[in-house]
Amino acid sequence: MSSILANCPDCGGGGIAMGPIPPTDNFAGRVLEKPLFGGSLWRCQRCSLGFRWPRLSKEELDVLYQQGNDATWTAPFDSRRDWRIARDFVEKVLPCTSRILDVGCFDGGFLEPLLTNYRCFGIEIHQAAQKRAEHKGIEIVGSDFSEVAGEFDFVTAFDVIEHVERPRQFLEQCLSVVKPGGWVLISSGNLDAFSFRLMKSRYWYCTIAEHISFVSPRWVDKHATDLGYQTTAHATFSHTLASVKSRIRESAINCLYRAFPKIFSGLRRLGLGGKKVSAHAALAEHPPVWVSAKDHFIVMVQKR
Repeated sequence: MSSILANCPDCGGGGIAMGPIPPTDNFAGRVLEKPLFGGSLWRCQRCSLGFRWPRLSKEELDVLYQQGNDATWTAPFDSRRDWRIARDFVEKVLPCTSRILDVGCFDGGFLEPLLTNYRCFGIEIHQAAQKRAEHKGIEIVGSDFSEVAGEFDFVTAFDVIEHVERPRQFLEQCLSVVKPGGWVLISSGNLDAFSFRLMKSRYWYCTIAEHISFVSPRWVDKHATDLGYQTTAHATFSHTLASVKSRIRESAINCLYRAFPKIFSGLRRLGLGGKKVSAHAALAEHPPVWVSAKDHFIVMVQKR
């Protein structure tokens, strides 16, 4: 596991293999006919980026995104802690009529409550979601960052950076369209979270096929500083609210999977866990979810 075999897609540094990622039969909320090969999880020795390699090309991923379930990323505003943190920050620092761009806005769930006081814009690849966002009053500026023009006071990217091939370039793009004094907000899974470090490549977050890059607050701090900016606020949180009982249950199941993977695979073959192991034997290795873990973070970067 210590040999250097893959280079970081961002900085070109050598990657250390953290282990194979189990295959999955799900992409963007849609169950696929055949499982996707998981590749392996690597971590760059130079910049600390985590990345999947080998992986599908951007063109192949875009096709799968467009075929995804059009309700996959729909959520009530109050169910998202990162949205609430961001809204509180926006209302604290931005005057009315400021321009907010949400990258990967889907159907505009984050922006909708802000429309009363702010000018809201979005980037979204999914056409059905674009139409729903536009119907709410959000101006869609494109399906890709290459189509963005103009400057904004605040740019948000919730659960987006893990989907991009080159996260540092993505951070630079976000900062490039922000006015001096404005902010970029990044929210994603935390590669340095205890649960992620415990499970490594067999963590549930890795097996989401559309996740190809894995960052952390430390990674954002480093690259923001390298680019001449500074982070102004951090928060870590569980992406899904859960009871104490659910947290204990998910922790126990994941520890069982980590300690006794063969026993866990045997239980999957017996029909437990909701995976079609009888049709696709490779899915026996698929890990359990751990959505109650405190494995997400939110960071604000100010452009000075």
